[in-house]
Amino acid sequence: MYFRLNGIHIEVPPLRERKDDLPLLLNSFLERYNNENNKHITGFDNQSRSALYKYDWPGNIRELQHCVESSVVMASGDEITLEDLPPSVSRASSVASISLPLGITMDEAEKIIIQENLAANKGNKSKTADILGIGRKTLHRKLQEFGMAEADD
Repeated sequence: MYFRLNGIHIEVPPLRERKDDLPLLLNSFLERYNNENNKHITGFDNQSRSALYKYDWPGNIRELQHCVESSVVMASGDEITLEDLPPSVSRASSVASISLPLGITMDEAEKIIIQENLAANKGNKSKTADILGIGRKTLHRKLQEFGMAEADD
């Protein structure tokens, strides 16, 4: 019997490589566990959805399924929040990121990226320049261009 079953080989990539499948899986699991627990949760808030997408899902779909099930049980509102997610998943949202609005110019995006990195590095321009992959002089020139240069340097 093993040889008959072994005749067809289907390779399914891990969930971390198919994040496009997350919306369908999340909705399916949410509907299932809403019904099982007599809840009426409408979905995931932005922070929890972001954490779900950032997480690598080493346990694949089973881990995702258990995550949604426990989140539905823990949720007290109409949406699943970051606090409702398991700690391993909610920690994924703590990875620093920058959100840029659509429709802004490259100069505006560059200014936001420089501001956020400077703030994250507590004003350390050398470290910020290293992280951004530019020279300290280039960073200084950009700060002057954007009117963000300080008198003390």
